[in-house]
Amino acid sequence: MVSQKKLKTYKLTKRKKYLFKSTKTAIKKNKSVKDKQIAQLKFTFTSSLIDKLAKKQIIHKNKANRLKRNLQLSINKLV
Repeated sequence: MVSQKKLKTYKLTKRKKYLFKSTKTAIKKNKSVKDKQIAQLKFTFTSSLIDKLAKKQIIHKNKANRLKRNLQLSINKLV
């Protein structure tokens, strides 16, 4: 029989992995866009996902800032 603590840890781990993977997918989709206007709109959504990860301490706040900065730099390169 599985203890309550292990079950809770398992559920938390699954949830954190889901949030992190969905954010990574959003970043990849945002980088693949070739239109600057659309990329800028998607950036607001993606940056909010990244901020949520940092707020829930799934990723470090410095990593969140680095991800957002690199994403913004890739958008600025678009014509």
